[in-house]
Order: sequence, then structure tokens, then C-alpha cells
Amino acid sequence: MFAVEEKQGSTKGGQQYGEGMMPTGLKGKLASLEDFISMQNEELAAQRQEIESLRNDKANIEQHYQGQLQELKKTMVADVQRMQDEVKRHFAHQKAENSRLAQQITTLKGEKTSLQQQILGLQRRIQEIEEQIGSD
Repeated sequence: MFAVEEKQGSTKGGQQYGEGMMPTGLKGKLASLEDFISMQNEELAAQRQEIESLRNDKANIEQHYQGQLQELKKTMVADVQRMQDEVKRHFAHQKAENSRLAQQITTLKGEKTSLQQQILGLQRRIQEIEEQIGSD
């Protein structure tokens, strides 16, 4: 039922057992059980300590990665904000450029219309001059 560790030359309950001998009396069996329980309690305490150590390690690791996550979030938020500002600046610049080009187009259209009217006026005048020359 219980695994009993043999102890060479140890004395329990006034009896000395040598290698390979098991306690035979009630006191010997009780001493063996006490040794076994003591060993189990020590093992249990060691396991509890190991569990506590692992829990502490886990908490430290979680804290470390939580810190890294927060730093990464902070960096990413700053990067996104910087990119948004850059895009806004670019759009504002592009809007200004579009307005400038639209104004130039309007000016050029006006100049084109003026030139077309001047051409028509000159063509009429040429025609008038040609008619005058032809009738003289």
C-alpha cells in the first residue's frame, strides 16, 4: 500500500534494521508510516513551493509582456497619428494645387476665348481689306 524507503543501519523504535529488512513490529510499522508521511509532506511542500514559483514566473512574464504590449500600442498609436497628420497635410497640399490648376485653367480658357475673338476680328478685317483691294 505505501512505498517504504529502506534505510540502512537506521534505528526506529529501538530496533535496528539492516539492508533489506522491513520493520516487523507495530512500532516499526508506525515509524515507517511516519517516515513515509513525513517524506510525502516534504514532497508536497516542495511541490507547493514549485507551484508558487511557477505562479510568480507566470505573473512576471505576464507583466513583462503586458508592458511590451502597452509600449507597442503607444508606438503604434503615435505612428498612426503621424501618418494621419501626414495624409491631412498631403490632402491640403493637393487641394491647394488643384485649386491653383483650376484657376489657371479658367484663366487660360478666358485667354483662349479672347484670342478666338481677336482672330475672328482680324479675319473680318482681312476680308474687308481684301474686298477693298479687290474693288479698287
